[in-house]
Amino acid sequence: MQDDQDTPLGPFFEPVIRPGDFLVATPSLRDPHFFRSVILICDHDVGGSFGLMVNRPTEIPIDRVLEDFDAEGVKERCLQFGGPVDQEKIFALCQLGTDDECDPDAAQRKIGAGLFIPDDLQETLDKIRDGKDALQNYRFFLGYTGWGEGQLQQEISEQSWVISRGSGIRLLETPAEQMWAAALSEMGGEPLLWSMMPPEPDWN
Repeated sequence: MQDDQDTPLGPFFEPVIRPGDFLVATPSLRDPHFFRSVILICDHDVGGSFGLMVNRPTEIPIDRVLEDFDAEGVKERCLQFGGPVDQEKIFALCQLGTDDECDPDAAQRKIGAGLFIPDDLQETLDKIRDGKDALQNYRFFLGYTGWGEGQLQQEISEQSWVISRGSGIRLLETPAEQMWAAALSEMGGEPLLWSMMPPEPDWN
């Protein structure tokens, strides 16, 4: 994948996008699908971008959708809402320690420190069922978030999103309802002020 050329637009609005980055919605983004959302960018090139929303857990248990799975004792027991595109499809995210590497024989793409996307979901599910991998290492998503050529860069230039390049593992360990504010507060400056805003501007 080729990174876009750097085109600085200010201290927080930088349209250079890389896999492993987190997009954090600014308060001006009022679309109900993306309001106060945090999205992990999994793939990006000149043709478009693919990401998974990481702070929208559903109430659908994993073992209701994935047969023969026992999610008892697993921290993330429910599927996540990955985005409004292709919501009939399931995507997996492997989350290991920051310095850990995935199985070299596994078909997975590294998208950040300790974060991997399996290329073959069925192979991953089989390994978990066979006890060769731990369900605890995975999060599963319904649907994804996608942008066409130049679309995401335009939304960033319009200040709909800011990019967080903090610790992905640390951010993912944050409770979903706190993740948006946590990501903004790490940036300091104006995003820190946004993190303190109530959901509705007229609230006090």
